[in-house]
Amino acid sequence: MSELADDLDQWAGTRPGVRIDRVRPAVRQAMTAAGFAPMDLGDGSHAWYRRSDDGTHAMISHNNALDGDPAVKDWIVGQYGERGGFVEVGGLPLARALQGADVLPSPVRPDGSLVEALYPSLQQALDDLG
Repeated sequence: MSELADDLDQWAGTRPGVRIDRVRPAVRQAMTAAGFAPMDLGDGSHAWYRRSDDGTHAMISHNNALDGDPAVKDWIVGQYGERGGFVEVGGLPLARALQGADVLPSPVRPDGSLVEALYPSLQQALDDLG
């Protein structure tokens, strides 16, 4: 495991102020069932975090928070590389953000170059990068 991955694990769910007991049950259950843990991003921002075996990690948040109405299209999902790169899609309901965490491509191309892109829809990200 890389040093950055170790650092990310240290931030996930272990810092004071990451309180999932205040997150509505529907959100908390969906996120934990999908393998996500809360992460303190600093400056009052939080996201749900899940590491992949390929050196990337997914994060989902609702306006930089762990909680929000699951049906409202304010959730953002992203895939992030340990050494840089990101693919993000915003304006999703929680269920679609969870799907995105499973289907968004890695932000690291096979040649090692990095993708840094924001997309208005999951389909556009898949069409462009898939």
